[in-house]
Amino acid sequence: MARLDIYDNPIVEDRDAFPYVMEIQSDLLYRFTERVCVPLAVPGAFPGMTERLNPAIAVHGRRVHVHPFGIAVFHASELRGAIAHARADTLVMDSALDMLLRGY
Repeated sequence: MARLDIYDNPIVEDRDAFPYVMEIQSDLLYRFTERVCVPLAVPGAFPGMTERLNPAIAVHGRRVHVHPFGIAVFHASELRGAIAHARADTLVMDSALDMLLRGY
């Protein structure tokens, strides 16, 4: 498990709108069993998406948007094998989280 790894959403009921979650916590915290994640939403899943706060990325050819307001904690055992990663989008992800936490 690593920062910006992407997993199938462990909450099956939410998968239509939020098919994936992405781990956002520091790799230095690997010893903890909890993982801080943000959901990745399909276009139109919620109103008011902005490019900076909700950047789009592709996961297996599917366009999804980061949804920082949906931040959640999962037990590591709930995240069954990363299906992708967004390390190439690190700057975009960090900008979205900065917007959420610092307003810039």
